[in-house]
Amino acid sequence: MRVWKIASLLAGFGLLYWIAAGVDLGDVGSLVLSVGVAGIGAVAGLYFLAFLGDSISWLLILTSLPVDLAWIRRTFIVRLAGEAFNNVVPAGGFAGEPVKAVILKARYGVRYTEASASIVMARTINMIALIGFLMIGFVFMATSDSIDGALKATASIGLVFLSIGTVLMFLVQRYKASSWLASKFSGHAWAERAAVAIKVIEELDDRFVTFYTRHRARLFFALALAFANWVLGVVEVYVTFHFLGHGISWTDAWMIEALAQMIRAAVFFIPLGIGAQEGAFVLISSAITGVPGLGLACAAVRRIRELLWVLLGLFAWMIYPTRLKDTERPSADG
Repeated sequence: MRVWKIASLLAGFGLLYWIAAGVDLGDVGSLVLSVGVAGIGAVAGLYFLAFLGDSISWLLILTSLPVDLAWIRRTFIVRLAGEAFNNVVPAGGFAGEPVKAVILKARYGVRYTEASASIVMARTINMIALIGFLMIGFVFMATSDSIDGALKATASIGLVFLSIGTVLMFLVQRYKASSWLASKFSGHAWAERAAVAIKVIEELDDRFVTFYTRHRARLFFALALAFANWVLGVVEVYVTFHFLGHGISWTDAWMIEALAQMIRAAVFFIPLGIGAQEGAFVLISSAITGVPGLGLACAAVRRIRELLWVLLGLFAWMIYPTRLKDTERPSADG
């Protein structure tokens, strides 16, 4: 497994090197510098809004907690710490999920099963919203004269596979597939030894079904916020190109962001999607603007924003257990 992680990381850097070799890095550097502090600040501000929306969406899934300013702040900081690990540790973007669950348990008494179920459902809801977002982007690509047939075909295939995977992930949760599978092996000796684990699986499945069937309003608002998060990515691309001195249309920005997110989802095993994200920006930006350097410059600005956010997340993780005041968790448990 460790060899695979190292190989994935090296593959990402190799792809990044190959992309950079075909672009004038001097021009890219000048473009990035032209964005300035104001541009970086605007991009970081937009991502703050997106991250805040994701934090509220997650809080909506934690049904035992009230949706108020205090808990929005807490889930925001917990996500900040967890996502930093998701981004820097080569574990397929899942290294930070245990961090979130541990902090919720240690600081606020949220049970591991509740925290774990909420994390899985948050991922699922985010992916469902992403599919809707990508479908709109695909419509824009299909009707665009600047995108060639090969890229359209590749995007459509990627969308189909991503949609199938997301639907299966939802169905497994909604119809308690894990509990059903465990019951089929309940008579085996190894299943008796794993009775505790099976009980946990059943409790997780119960939480999935309860949320999807009894908390429809929370589910709807969580989906809406998740979709808004992806749309803010479009705004980020649009604003970045504006500061790069090359304005693009909103549909162009949507296509760029959609392709970048699709490719990043496909190569989730590469930390931060290194190389793949840059390749997506260069590929579609070249098709739209005819200037490959603009795509790489836009990707570089996003990397600066990501680096700032990772540093904030690591800082939050360091200070959270010792410097923030604990508060009592509400007595209600969902």
